[in-house]
Amino acid sequence: MKRSKNQAVYRFLPEMWVSEKTESNDAVTARIRNWNHIRMTGIYENFIEGEIKRQIRLFGKREGDISAFNVEDGAHSFCIVEPACNEGIPDIIGEISPLVFYCSSCGKAFEERGANEVDKYTWKCPDCGKRSVKQLQMIYSCECGYAQPVKIPFVRGVKDFKFRPNESQYKMFYRSGNSEKPAEFVQMCPNCNSRLVPDNASSGRNYKPFTLRIINLVDAGSGQFYEKGLEAQKTIVARWFGKISTEDFEYILNNIELAFSDAFRSDSRRKEAEDQVRGLIAIGLVPESGFETAVNKILETNASGQSSRSVEQYVAACDELFAKKKAENLIVYNEWLNNFSFKLMQYNTIKYAKRTISLQDSIQRQLDMEFIDSADEILQLNRRMGIANMQVSCDIQIVNCTYGYSRKVADPKNSNNRNCRLKLNAYDRTKDGTANLVYGAKLDTEGILFEISQRRIIEWLFRNGIIREEILPDMDDELAIKKWFSEYVHSDVISMFGDIDAQEVITKNVFALLHSMSHAFINAAGEISGLSSNSLTEIIIAETASIFIYAQTSQGIPLGALSGMAESSYAYFLRKVLDESKNCVFDPICTERDDTACSACLIIPEISCNHFNAELGRKYLYSIDGVSTPTIGFWEM
Repeated sequence: MKRSKNQAVYRFLPEMWVSEKTESNDAVTARIRNWNHIRMTGIYENFIEGEIKRQIRLFGKREGDISAFNVEDGAHSFCIVEPACNEGIPDIIGEISPLVFYCSSCGKAFEERGANEVDKYTWKCPDCGKRSVKQLQMIYSCECGYAQPVKIPFVRGVKDFKFRPNESQYKMFYRSGNSEKPAEFVQMCPNCNSRLVPDNASSGRNYKPFTLRIINLVDAGSGQFYEKGLEAQKTIVARWFGKISTEDFEYILNNIELAFSDAFRSDSRRKEAEDQVRGLIAIGLVPESGFETAVNKILETNASGQSSRSVEQYVAACDELFAKKKAENLIVYNEWLNNFSFKLMQYNTIKYAKRTISLQDSIQRQLDMEFIDSADEILQLNRRMGIANMQVSCDIQIVNCTYGYSRKVADPKNSNNRNCRLKLNAYDRTKDGTANLVYGAKLDTEGILFEISQRRIIEWLFRNGIIREEILPDMDDELAIKKWFSEYVHSDVISMFGDIDAQEVITKNVFALLHSMSHAFINAAGEISGLSSNSLTEIIIAETASIFIYAQTSQGIPLGALSGMAESSYAYFLRKVLDESKNCVFDPICTERDDTACSACLIIPEISCNHFNAELGRKYLYSIDGVSTPTIGFWEM
């Protein structure tokens, strides 16, 4: 059966069990062994590898086992691959597993010696002759990473077993004299000695893929620029704070080597000016007493021409903005820059996409079609919902990549196994043994960017008592608000696999608010655009208070599902979000839950959520009786 590349990244990964139907309509479970892969090209591996390492370190900080990975800075530890798609050669290689079968009619149980022995005759019972044989689709799995298919229990001298699932899923039965005795499937894990019982092979409990969705820097200049390291990172941050114009930034991208060249740094320019003045002194055009004056005059004359050619002044502007953070701990400052600039580069790629549909374009389109009477209808809805700006960004390339997996649970802090730490398992290594494989796929798509008002979020935090008045920024100063967000919203603690620690109260509430809004947007957009619930997904950039929802299936792009909705039905979309996210069909049960979220309101399929549906709640959007904090919903301010 053919599958898309993006489906493969989520549903057909090495060391997972999958269930499919055969041509004769028999249900068969198989274990995926590997991919026929090639190295992915057209991406900036360092950019992606940095985020993979950050996520793995977070897993380790939560007391998980990350011994399978090398996360040292500077080490090339990962190789991103994709299906080779060679005609006539399977891209995903698996084998039938488990090899235990039973007759649903008489209970006869038997085991094949190898996957190659399973054929059309396997499905006919050797005892009763009926074609009622089924595969026993169960496996053992452990948080230490161990996983094996079930086997018929070993009982000395016994070969004839019966399996009757209606009586017990964890036992087989055999005759001993005139009585029947049970043989349990229980097994002790050979790695950590934990007691294991079989579970459904294809259950999501047995395989938790750790997947990242990263916006690819398709523009060659952006990728080359980012790879310049710390100075590039500081320049990106300076741009976010308005210290560099879009025009000057574009100039740098188009002249990267020149901008980072030593020839255009202040010390190099001063040395050139000094040499030039010494030459003028030698021929008597400048007196020796006028050396400094002449040097400074040359530097001033050249300043306007050189300023747009060097990143030096923007590096200095960033350091000046965060002088206190830099002085307190240089290592922590540089780590923060790495994470912050990574997120800003993704935001910039979406925000400044080559083809966009602006909020004004959307308003004009709906006025022309007489779907709204005035622009105020949309502007008022945006203000009520705290949306500072909306735009459609087209031709965005997303890299979906899975770098590892755990079993049973995704968050080490949710582990109850006393015998071992939850392990993050790595995939196979490259042939030369230098890097772990990361299974990925590229997707060209379109999506809607929602920029939520940072000022409004800070006001919401204050009104709910989450922050104190003494740490409020100047609410009339846009730069101060941005700087406050960068200092108090610690996105480096936001992981893909668990809740944010309670002590990070500001980050926890800001992310939970954005995440809850994102799922409300996805639910409404799916209904209006006609895309299924698992065809839309999200990228949340907490630093910029931005939400990007996009189509993760190829059919959504040519149809223009999201762009068409934003152009012609944006007002209807906003009203639908407000109306349908306030109540849940499972109320009051849902409102009595601590997180005030369930599958009927904010929880969406895991394939569509980058954060395992963590940190969600309608309580962040609306006031809900009985909820202690927050007490005021963001959409009720």
